[in-house]
Amino acid sequence: MNSYQLLQTALRALNKHKLRSLLTTLGIIVGVVSIIAVMSIGEGAKYRVKKEIEGLGTNFIIVLGGTPKRLMAQRGGSGNLTLKEKDYQAILNECEYVAMASPGLQNSLKAVYEGKNWQCMVGGVNEKYLEIRKWDLVSGIFFDKHAIKSGKKVAVIGQTIKKELFGTVDPIDKTIRIKKVPFKIIGILGERGKTPDGRDEDDIIMVPLKTMQKKLMGIKTQKYGAIIISAKEKDKMNQTSSEIKSILRQQHNLATNEDDDFTVFTQDDISQASDAASAVLNLLLLVIASISLIVGGIGIMNIMLVTVTERTKEIGIRMAIGATTSAILKQFVLEAVIICMLGGFCGIIGGITIAKIVGHALGWPIFISIKSILVSLASSIIIGLFFGFYPAKKASKLNVVEALIEQ
Repeated sequence: MNSYQLLQTALRALNKHKLRSLLTTLGIIVGVVSIIAVMSIGEGAKYRVKKEIEGLGTNFIIVLGGTPKRLMAQRGGSGNLTLKEKDYQAILNECEYVAMASPGLQNSLKAVYEGKNWQCMVGGVNEKYLEIRKWDLVSGIFFDKHAIKSGKKVAVIGQTIKKELFGTVDPIDKTIRIKKVPFKIIGILGERGKTPDGRDEDDIIMVPLKTMQKKLMGIKTQKYGAIIISAKEKDKMNQTSSEIKSILRQQHNLATNEDDDFTVFTQDDISQASDAASAVLNLLLLVIASISLIVGGIGIMNIMLVTVTERTKEIGIRMAIGATTSAILKQFVLEAVIICMLGGFCGIIGGITIAKIVGHALGWPIFISIKSILVSLASSIIIGLFFGFYPAKKASKLNVVEALIEQ
């Protein structure tokens, strides 16, 4: 029996039990849908996070007060107030590759406008902040050096604040209150979306640093939770980071055996951490999807074993008229592979559809790679070969006389 005849025989057998064949493919469909969706959504999420990290600013470096362990325990925030004015000045004046820097403070506070309340992040920064972050204004102005030095009660708001407190009203020159302190709105920030850790970056009010210290946090000395920095050259980021660490260790009088009481992150550090987290999550989801495929394969093996029992007479007759054990083996393996390939094709279509729906709902770009499709299809074929072999072997080993007598 040639390959074409084998294929015809296998297709006829599957066509005879359409519903059973269709139900048998479900496990494979679920597994392949999972693989395609996970890989596509994962690539889309990775691309989005990459763009968000690039959006942090040009050659962005951030120094946070506190050790990495302590910052993790705090689950975010702007760091402990262990950074001082002398640290900021030393970084600005002694670091060869630092172009700009802005010390900062931030806290979650309630903003009030005409009876409306909104809990949001309030950040105290200097006049260089927007330039470092490459953040545009869509209306109004940002505060200048004079506003910083004099501690003016002015504010620049993000798009979420505009929407929640003002709706369709123009916020410029309106007054909001934060901790009962009045702030005149002088500018509106352009939309930025979410940060890599999922925080809404537009849900922010920026005020002059000195005003934040004195009026909103009651800090008498110049202490900061963070210093954000723009390096002069991208290829000098690691060198700049090392210089900053060295300067801060000197400023904080840390002995050689003492750990840093601050944390320095570059854009590359954030990107690598994000990639590592994504890789672990994707691997976990792929393992779960693979388990679905294996369970589907076991289901196929069970159904094929039942099929062999039901078709004992057919197998006996075919052997009696000259079919070889090899031909019987190939036919049943081929049936299992066809079922798995059918499930694979349906799963690919389903996976692409689900990935696009999820991407649209989350606002993420979705990348359907040839790699994910080939991996899914190859996995389906391998599952068919592996789990179809035992039932096929059992069918090919049936004794002709016993098979005919049994029926």
